[in-house]
Amino acid sequence: MKRVLNLNEKKRLSALQKLKIADSNPDEVLDLITRLTQQIFDIPVCLITLVDEHRQWFKSKTNMAISQTARDIAFCDHTIRSSSVMLVPDAEQDPRFCKNPLVTADEGMRFYAGAPLITREGFAVGSLCLIDHQPRDFSVQEIEMLSDLAAIVIDIIESRSSVGFVDIVTRLPNRQRLMEDIATFIKAPDHTPCLLILIDTLDTLYAYDIGRAIGIPKVENILKDVGSFLRTELKGNEKVYSLMLGRFAIIRPLDEQEAIFNQLEIAATKISQSITSDIPINVRLHAGYTVFSSTSECAETIMRQGMSSLHEAISHNRLVMPYQQESDVIQLRAFNLLNDLMATVASCDDFHLLYQPKIRLADKKFHGVEALIRWHHPTLGIISPSEFIPLAEKTPLITPLTNWVITQAVMQIAEWQKRGAQIQVSINLTANNLVEQDLVQRIHTALILHQVSPSMLEIECLETQTLMNNPHAVASLDALRHMGISIALDDFGSGYSNLNYLQKIPADILKLDQSLIQGISSDNKSKVIVKSMIDMAHALSYHVVAEGVEDNDTLRCLEELQCDSVQGFYFSRPLQHDQILEWSKPYI
Repeated sequence: MKRVLNLNEKKRLSALQKLKIADSNPDEVLDLITRLTQQIFDIPVCLITLVDEHRQWFKSKTNMAISQTARDIAFCDHTIRSSSVMLVPDAEQDPRFCKNPLVTADEGMRFYAGAPLITREGFAVGSLCLIDHQPRDFSVQEIEMLSDLAAIVIDIIESRSSVGFVDIVTRLPNRQRLMEDIATFIKAPDHTPCLLILIDTLDTLYAYDIGRAIGIPKVENILKDVGSFLRTELKGNEKVYSLMLGRFAIIRPLDEQEAIFNQLEIAATKISQSITSDIPINVRLHAGYTVFSSTSECAETIMRQGMSSLHEAISHNRLVMPYQQESDVIQLRAFNLLNDLMATVASCDDFHLLYQPKIRLADKKFHGVEALIRWHHPTLGIISPSEFIPLAEKTPLITPLTNWVITQAVMQIAEWQKRGAQIQVSINLTANNLVEQDLVQRIHTALILHQVSPSMLEIECLETQTLMNNPHAVASLDALRHMGISIALDDFGSGYSNLNYLQKIPADILKLDQSLIQGISSDNKSKVIVKSMIDMAHALSYHVVAEGVEDNDTLRCLEELQCDSVQGFYFSRPLQHDQILEWSKPYI
């Protein structure tokens, strides 16, 4: 079907911009069409051109050295003003082009045939054109063929634009469209400041549970309803973008901030009643925003700031939160540390272990150490394990990092044994470590290799929900315990505590977290709680170790409560391996 040409230049340029055709990105399909077109017509040059306000550029080309020309010398500038193929059999004989520098140059153009690329709305955005350095004839059949090929090209371009920038579930503009629109905003010289607002509406894990239980279509219907709800409630906004599962975005002028925040507040009170389903769903609003303008860096930075602010709103359970550089700096530091950690784990040169002594209270004797990993960053100095271990746990890096700790600890036990000292070393393993298929074998191999008895090694594991609910993790602990390795539940009484651990997880030792014992010498309630824990642990045949003992009053209180062992700064800070033997002499 022939498309009607619209010659409104302002709207034509807008139509070209909406197609979002990056002139720097190659397109294999369009390149294939230009090659086939060149072969069909047996002609040196075939181009797919796009014409903007001041230039034409070549989206695809064959045998053409340059990538663009000024619009005022472009043959295609004439083509886009026509609804049919423009023919120039011999440019030297055509008064419109005979003095054109593209014609008068060495090996200049003589023959040109261009078919306009006309969108569905009737705007010619460029052409599919043929160029020869010799004059030539062009038949009616060839004209029709070139026109048909141009129709295929513009259909491909429009389809790519539509499919690539629309979320297939909600039919809203997607993240790619948002990024393109932000980039367009910041390139505009007269662009006033705007708000990018990211909105979270649905708990992702719960949405996946719904999908598992009754199917993805139910989740998709909820997302469609949420998208429609936001478009209705956030009045005055022509676009709501769908970014990912349950997350949306809008762009609004900064001077409309008060109005849009009021709309968000009203929407937050209505969404749970407005989005209905035959299953229980929990929809709610959290929004994070950042301000950007033509002076902003780039779309990626603006989006990252928006995501940072949204995560802050979710974590603080707030309706709306602005971008805060302080929070962003923390996240950037974590990301940079993770990158550095990859290189450090490869060599392990910047890691070392310190050892904190443990004292048995019954006789005040030294009876072992806890190995504590330290990372000496080349520029940031000592990085606490509380900062980098959680980062490593989220990646495969935790496995080689743990292997290094196991090897170093076992080697250190062997070295002390050669010097006549039998010192048990405890190492920390994460829940992720304990589900690794070959963990038990790796530990067994290290002990055999260095001729160390399993009784000289102790495993400390965090009492987490992941650990208790994973049969393989429990089986690993059970296998290690049967091997003769002691098992300790670390940080007991902090975070997520569950007495089921004591029943389901094979362990010998309970380590009371320092947050429990810090107030026992001055607070009777704390003392009662700790006493109850110690009594219960002893009744279940656990050895109890108190962490973080820093003063004599706490120590005496723990003795009174019949705690078995302690560790903490009162006796010693973590020590280098070559300091342990000298330090331990008074406690042997």
